[in-house]
Amino acid sequence: MKCRVEKGRIEWSWRGEHVCMEACADECIRVRASFKSPVDKELNYNLEPEKDVFSRIFLEPQNQTAGQDQMVKTEQEVDRAILECGRMQAVVNAFGQITFYYDGKQILKEEWIDETCDMPPYQKARDFQGAGGKSSRIRAYFHANSTEHLYGMGQENRDCLDLKGCTVDLCQKNTKCTIPFYISTLGYGFLWNNPAIGRAEFARNRFLWEAQMARQLDYVVVGGGSPCRIMEHYTALTGRCPKYPDWMFGLWQCKLRYQSQEEVLEIAREYKKRQIPLSVLVVDYFHWPFQGDWRFDERYFPEPQKMQEELEKDGIHLMVSVWPTVDTRSVNYRQLQEEGCLITAEHGPDVFFMCRGAETYLDMTYPRAGELLFRELRENYISSGITSFWLDEAEPEIYPYAYENMRLAKGNGLEVSCYYPYAYNEGIESRLLEQGIWTEEADSESDGTILVRSGWIGSQRFRSVIWSGDVPSTFESFRRQLMAGLHMSMCGIVLWTTDIGGFYGGDAEDEEFRELMVRWFQFGVFCPILRMHGYRKPYELSGGMDDMSGQCNSGGGNELWSFGEDVYGIMLDYLSVREQLIPYIKEQLQVAREIGTPLMRPLVYDFPEDEKVYDLGDEYMFGDQILAAPVMEYGARSRKVYLPGDGIWINGITGEKIPGNTEITAEAPLEKMPVFYRG
Repeated sequence: MKCRVEKGRIEWSWRGEHVCMEACADECIRVRASFKSPVDKELNYNLEPEKDVFSRIFLEPQNQTAGQDQMVKTEQEVDRAILECGRMQAVVNAFGQITFYYDGKQILKEEWIDETCDMPPYQKARDFQGAGGKSSRIRAYFHANSTEHLYGMGQENRDCLDLKGCTVDLCQKNTKCTIPFYISTLGYGFLWNNPAIGRAEFARNRFLWEAQMARQLDYVVVGGGSPCRIMEHYTALTGRCPKYPDWMFGLWQCKLRYQSQEEVLEIAREYKKRQIPLSVLVVDYFHWPFQGDWRFDERYFPEPQKMQEELEKDGIHLMVSVWPTVDTRSVNYRQLQEEGCLITAEHGPDVFFMCRGAETYLDMTYPRAGELLFRELRENYISSGITSFWLDEAEPEIYPYAYENMRLAKGNGLEVSCYYPYAYNEGIESRLLEQGIWTEEADSESDGTILVRSGWIGSQRFRSVIWSGDVPSTFESFRRQLMAGLHMSMCGIVLWTTDIGGFYGGDAEDEEFRELMVRWFQFGVFCPILRMHGYRKPYELSGGMDDMSGQCNSGGGNELWSFGEDVYGIMLDYLSVREQLIPYIKEQLQVAREIGTPLMRPLVYDFPEDEKVYDLGDEYMFGDQILAAPVMEYGARSRKVYLPGDGIWINGITGEKIPGNTEITAEAPLEKMPVFYRG
């Protein structure tokens, strides 16, 4: 293999492939490759700017050593090239196959067919197939290790905690959030730094990563040994969470949908009358005339500033829904279209969504689109004192999911659409900060927050909460939400939440649903954000809100008192628990800011040596002192709980002290959720 060394990078070319390997952060090694064209070293999406990282390079058999500032500009024939960065090491053989080591132990190896054998099946570890223009369909293959277990990859509605044996589609959809990063029990993390539509397969015989359309391959192997150290390195590379306003961690009240200013104020006044502390009250969709207007419909919200002022006086923060959809009837449609701010179709009409009209989406990968959206938000909401926004439909949600038919400023939908939710979030938050509406310290009266329905690599940088989307109101769905949240945490996401009780369905008169609300609310108290939302029965047809059908539904009551006195009493008790937890939550978030450790995480994060927790997905750590074990079966009044580690755990219900490495049957009457504290 012929290679050269330049500024701490090893670069080589072989049979039309160009490869660049370098240390990009402490114990992080980045590999980029392209076919028939040089690697574009400027192409980057969400990685932090490169820092000076000490690394060493060895070339064999010449036994040459090159420091990070030295260059070997002429190509030289070598048998092996070795890159060292801290305890991480990457070794490239004569055929270009890369093997990664940590503390001298092999952790990951590209799959490669030895071409020196007679008639081998020909397969490259890095495979490029033409996909039009300068883009390729790219696949990367790695050897599978039978002993490893994997966690992360974003949010999937599935029942497995350990991703070994799973296939993961790389795309953004309602209830599905792709963040292509996992942590392995072998002591490394893997980041697929590519926003293309694709898939990842973690089979027993090999791992496969695929991008359906991309300009180059780009991945990072993150060392660290333990999940905590891996997360520290990963978040140094992709960003850490900011400071948050304290009020974010109280109760959020929402439903589909409060139809008028009068209804919003009635709900707020009822909370005040009942002396229930309320932090956030949310106005959901179709408070506007048409999608893309981004303003209150004055027929139903005649004085938004007065509404905001009354809520603010009572310590309630108002959040409004913002959709990136644009109806052809919107007052902003023509300007957005003429200035190239809309996603367009490669073929056919520019219609990607049908929701009481024919809509396309803002192209949030195009800066001008963000400017014009923020202009409307500033004029119509911020001017009234509203600085918190619910960025819904953030994937974007299109029907059908024909990504290849989308054209964005950054490229075809197959190539870049996983990046969209990040661009949407950044387009709003960056301007809130730049224009002084929000502060970095998050301590001014105008500081707000963002709720968003998807994310991508680096979304933890934002003062935003990702929620799990429009999930069903069932116990089965409830169980899946916990695992979804745990996988999100293993991607560095700090603030994640759900619709308590699920979104779709749920009858307040149904006993099973009432029990679901209790169990989900108890779980919500031990989530980063406590948020009521849903589309409850009985549904109501409301007048006004003009659309193609002439009507817009609203759901039944979804406030704490909407589900009967017994449920109400339990929720009040647990809301009191939540208020007491807020100082603890703030302490744990300081750790997240310093080293990236998420607030909510699977037991394997804190106890990586304990094989009993490798596929244990129905209990979790909430910070470093609390183990939470939600009850997720209808009618259950006890449940098995495994208490890991060598220390003592204190049962939050009984006060009993229990040694670690113990499985117990914990009592779980309806009014109590098993929680254990470190002794």
